[in-house]
Amino acid sequence: MGFSDLFVPKYLHSNPKVRIKFINKCQDFDLLEQMTQKDEDNTVVQAARDRMQALRASQSRTDYQTQ
Repeated sequence: MGFSDLFVPKYLHSNPKVRIKFINKCQDFDLLEQMTQKDEDNTVVQAARDRMQALRASQSRTDYQTQ
């Protein structure tokens, strides 16, 4: 962990494990999409894609239940 990691949001942390932990809690679809496009770590990108897919599935279930 670098000194600058104390002052940046978790999604910009230098440690990919911290970014993945953030992703697993994130509800912001737009931010997750940005991470898939800009993050240099393939495991982080895949985690963001997986989270986006899970959020879509969750939204689909919610939409179905309200009909």
